[in-house]
Amino acid sequence: MSYDVTGTKAFINGATGQYGSVKKGENYGKNAAINHLGYIKDFEIKSKPLNPDVFTKSSSVEDMYNEVMTKCREDKMPPINFLLQYAPKKGAISGFFAKLFKGHSIDTGALLGFTSEVMGKKSMTIEEADKDLNAALGDITNAKLSAKAFDVNNDGMIDVTEEAASTVLADVLSKDTEGANLSNVSKALKNADGSYTNDGENKMMAFCNEENYETASKVIKDIHKKMKLDKAAKKL
Repeated sequence: MSYDVTGTKAFINGATGQYGSVKKGENYGKNAAINHLGYIKDFEIKSKPLNPDVFTKSSSVEDMYNEVMTKCREDKMPPINFLLQYAPKKGAISGFFAKLFKGHSIDTGALLGFTSEVMGKKSMTIEEADKDLNAALGDITNAKLSAKAFDVNNDGMIDVTEEAASTVLADVLSKDTEGANLSNVSKALKNADGSYTNDGENKMMAFCNEENYETASKVIKDIHKKMKLDKAAKKL
C-alpha cells in the first residue's frame, strides 16, 4: 500500500516508492505524487453499488450514513482525511535558517518533482486545465472554475512552476495560522512545511473560482516570486 493509516487519517509521503528510497530532492516529490495517486485510486468502488433504496425521503440520515460507512469498510476504502508530505520536512535548525534566509523551508526540488509527476507534462493550456477542473468539480461547487489565476506570466499556459504554486498554496491553507485567510501571504509562507491536507486542498480550490480571480492572481504571483520557482526549475 502506498500510504499508512493511523486512526481516521491516511499519511502519504515520498520517502519510498517507484523512484526508490530517498530522503530529499526531485525523486522524493515524484514518489509522493505516485503514492498519492495510489491513495486516490483506492476510492474507486469496484464491487456492488450503494443501495439506492436507502437514499429516499423515508430513510433517516443514520440509515444513509450507515450504508456509506458499510460500503467503505467492505471495499476497504482509505480515510477521507489525509496528510500528504510532498517534500521532506526539515529539521528544527535547518528549517529555522531556511526560513530566515529564504522565507520558507520547502525543498523546491521535491516540490517541482511532485508537480511534474502530477501534471505528466511540462505545461498545459488554460483551456485544458479549465476543462479538467469543471469536469471533476463543476457539479460539486456550482461555480465557474478556471485555472487562469495560476497563469503567472499571462501566456495562456500553466507550467510546472505555476502548478507548484498551487501546491504551496494548499500547504499554506492547511496551517491554522495568521495569513490562512491570505491577508498576509509572506508570513503564512513561513509556516509551510512541505505538506498539505484534504482541508487545505479544498480551500485552495476557491482560487479556481472565476469570481476570486483578482485576489487569487495576486497571491499566486506573490508565492511564485518569493519562492523563486523559475530559478529552481532551471536547476533540475
